[in-house]
Amino acid sequence: MKKHLLVLLSLLVVASMALAACGAPAEEVPATEAAATEAATEVATEAPAEPVTITFWEQEGEEVDVFIDQLIADFQAANPNITVERTHYENEALRDQFQTASLAEAAPDVVRVPSDFAGPFSTLQIVAPVDQLFDQAFLDQSFEGALENSKVAGTYWGIPDGYGNHLMLIYNKSLIAEPPATFEDLIATAKELTTGDVQGFAYNLNEPYWGAGFYGSFGGWPLDAEDKPQFNNQAFIDYLTFVAALKTDGVVPQECDYACADAMMKEGKAAMIINGDWSLGEYQTALGENFGVAPVPSINGNAYTEMTGNKAFMFSTAVLDDAAKKDAVVKFVTFMTSAEVQKRWLDEFKRLPSNKEVANDPAISSDPILVASMAALSNGRGQPAAPQMRCAWDAWRPNLEGVMAGTLTPEDAAAAAQEAADACVATLGTN
Repeated sequence: MKKHLLVLLSLLVVASMALAACGAPAEEVPATEAAATEAATEVATEAPAEPVTITFWEQEGEEVDVFIDQLIADFQAANPNITVERTHYENEALRDQFQTASLAEAAPDVVRVPSDFAGPFSTLQIVAPVDQLFDQAFLDQSFEGALENSKVAGTYWGIPDGYGNHLMLIYNKSLIAEPPATFEDLIATAKELTTGDVQGFAYNLNEPYWGAGFYGSFGGWPLDAEDKPQFNNQAFIDYLTFVAALKTDGVVPQECDYACADAMMKEGKAAMIINGDWSLGEYQTALGENFGVAPVPSINGNAYTEMTGNKAFMFSTAVLDDAAKKDAVVKFVTFMTSAEVQKRWLDEFKRLPSNKEVANDPAISSDPILVASMAALSNGRGQPAAPQMRCAWDAWRPNLEGVMAGTLTPEDAAAAAQEAADACVATLGTN
């Protein structure tokens, strides 16, 4: 037994000598440091996020599409695993195409559309309520009024990236030094200035959105408090009579749509035009120091009560069933509606923000164009998002066109618009 112990003792001595010969023992790594090293290794070896593609439809103008493409490029640079495929449609085409694609289960993931599209889209149940994608803290970054424009039946259906979409009087200071104080003054001034190649006043004659301001000034509005269309009334007849006289009296061109009025203004051939906040950037470029903005003058002492609204991002219901796309869409819209991006809209296109932080930017209070735009906005009234508004638009347009063409009297047009709107509402199943 002693012999075995001596042998074992000898082996231990030899082993300890061998360890000493190999050098000093390594220091023990603290537990926290070891954990950090392990976590760093996991991050370094973690697989990159899976690529995801989201489809995005919009209906802006050509110059704005270039700007939107730059925003998309910036977003993709910060989110290399997300690809955004943009498709452009004209306004009405986008509405129809989105509805058709949704019913065929081929809808884009996100669209940027006028806020009133919330009415028909929510009725068809083809867009998701925004509270299924964003929390209240995110929504609270926007003015309540901007959110309200896409609210139907107590639910928000869109996320705004601006606030306004309102009309105002734009004038060329080289042709008219100061804007007229009343519409009666505007009419007199326009007649004086209409000579040769110059038109004193122009606007989109046959578009109900422009007509809403006139209708409002005569005390009417396309939907009543219960969201029922209202056209067969004295206010609507008076409005149609008033705008028809602008044409027959030579105050406006005999035939002029949006493209006509817009081109005349940019080419310096119109002294005044009614157009929206989306056009300010281009007019600033075209007219330079001669560019002036004011609220549309009052009519018979009553404000031109134009509609206000915004563009809003809305989401296909299919997005809710795809976690990766839902996450990508939330990131995309969070970026596109951020304070930073809305400031870029303000700087480049003079579009007023929906974000409360950006609204306090000195760029607004120090800019006479934006101050005038804000003044015009204060005369406005929110465009209804209820689905009945689509019936109102569709009934209004052909009858306005008939009056302006001289084929309908204002009285007959008012009765026909009411009948068409009521028939449309009956098909909605909302009443």
